[in-house]
Amino acid sequence: MPRLVALRLPDDVYRELEERARREGFPLVSDYIRYLVLRELGLLGEERSVEALVERAVSEKLRELAGEGKLEVTPPDVEKLASRLERRIQDMINPWTAKIDSLSAKLAEAIERLEALEDRLKSLEEAVEAQRRQEQPPPPRAPVQPAPGERAAGREHHRGRRRSAIERLREQGVVFEHEVHWLRDRDAFFEKLRREGALVLDLGGERVAVDRGFWENFREKVEQLPTANDEEIRMLLTDAQYELFKRLKEAGLVYFDASRKAWRFVEEPEPG
Repeated sequence: MPRLVALRLPDDVYRELEERARREGFPLVSDYIRYLVLRELGLLGEERSVEALVERAVSEKLRELAGEGKLEVTPPDVEKLASRLERRIQDMINPWTAKIDSLSAKLAEAIERLEALEDRLKSLEEAVEAQRRQEQPPPPRAPVQPAPGERAAGREHHRGRRRSAIERLREQGVVFEHEVHWLRDRDAFFEKLRREGALVLDLGGERVAVDRGFWENFREKVEQLPTANDEEIRMLLTDAQYELFKRLKEAGLVYFDASRKAWRFVEEPEPG
C-alpha cells in the first residue's frame, strides 16, 4: 500500500528543487523528488532513466531554440493544401466520369441502330407496296352483252364445261397434296399434271404441283430477296409463294448464301 511522505523545506531549497525538476523535464516537484528517492535506492529502471534523459535533452533544446528566436511555427501552405485536395477529389470523380462517357457512347450507338432499323423497315414497306402494285390484276373489261339467243346457248355451254386440273393449277400457281386429300386417285391426278407440263416436286414425302409460269416468277423473286429474316420474307412473298418457299427450305432445296447475301437453289427441278 503506497505511503505519503510530507516534507517541510525552506523556500530556497524548494526553488532549487523546482529549477532542477524543470531542467530534468519533470512537470511537478513531487515527481522529481520521487525520482531522486527511487534512484538513490536503486529502484529506478534503466528504461525510465533513458526516458528522463531524452525528455530533459529535448526540453533543454526547445528552450534554447525558443530563447534564441530560432523556433518558429510555420503556418500551413493553403495553396498546396487546396491543390492536394483538388487532386484527391479528381481521383474520386474520374472513375464515375469514365462510366458516364461509356454510357453516353452506348446510348449513341443504340440510337444509331434504331435509326438504321427504321430506314430498313421503311425500305421493306416500300418494296412490299411496290410488289403489291405489280401483282394487282388489271381492272376487268366490261363484258360484251350477247344477244338473247347467244346468252342462253352460252349458259348451256358453261354448265356443260368443267375446268381441267391444269387450268385450276394455272389459276392457283401451286397445289399441295394435302389440299386434294379427298381425291381417290391422287397418283393419277399428279401424273396428269406432269404430262400437261406442270412441275411435280416431292417435298418431305408430299407431292407439290407447280405451274411453270408461277415457278419462273417465284424463282426470280426468291433469288432477289434481300434478307434472310423469315418475317421479312413473308412480307415480300404472296401466301402461296411463301408456303412453297418454306417447304423448299425445309427440304434443303434452297439456302441463303451468306457470302453473296442472296438465296440460291440447289438444283433445277426435273421437267414434268
